[in-house]
Amino acid sequence: MIILVCGLLVTGFFLRRPKWQDPKSTKADQASLFAYEARQSLFINRSELALFAALNRHKRDGFHVMAKVRLEDILQVRGNLKDKRLRWQYRGRIKSRHVDFVLCDNAGRFLCAVELDGSSHKGDEAQMVDEFKDAIFKNAGMLLVRINTGDDFSQFARSIWKQFLQY
Repeated sequence: MIILVCGLLVTGFFLRRPKWQDPKSTKADQASLFAYEARQSLFINRSELALFAALNRHKRDGFHVMAKVRLEDILQVRGNLKDKRLRWQYRGRIKSRHVDFVLCDNAGRFLCAVELDGSSHKGDEAQMVDEFKDAIFKNAGMLLVRINTGDDFSQFARSIWKQFLQY
């Protein structure tokens, strides 16, 4: 009898639990509106600014350098994945992450992404994130190029743009 009652309770729980729904947006209150302020610069350090300048200095007309681009603006969860919960889970892994730079043409086609690796990329978690980025770009068929702080940014910029001259 106890087993029957427990079984009915468990069955009732599963039948009555709310179904998963897409997350909803809510209206912001005044306190949350005043919680934000403008950043002083897009770049976290002088190395990022120097690489941005080198990439722009060596690019040709018709090409563009974009900084701090979210992975979700470059990559998307495959459309053939029908499970909504799984789609949101995969989206969640990329929506708040970015690459340092993206090179594209006038049509907005992505040529490659560029990551500047400095001391913040040395920890275990940072290396795990870097490996994840490397893998998803490779699987999506998009080039992700890494450069270390201290490398010759000008030489790097010349060589990366040279790859796309025939583009």
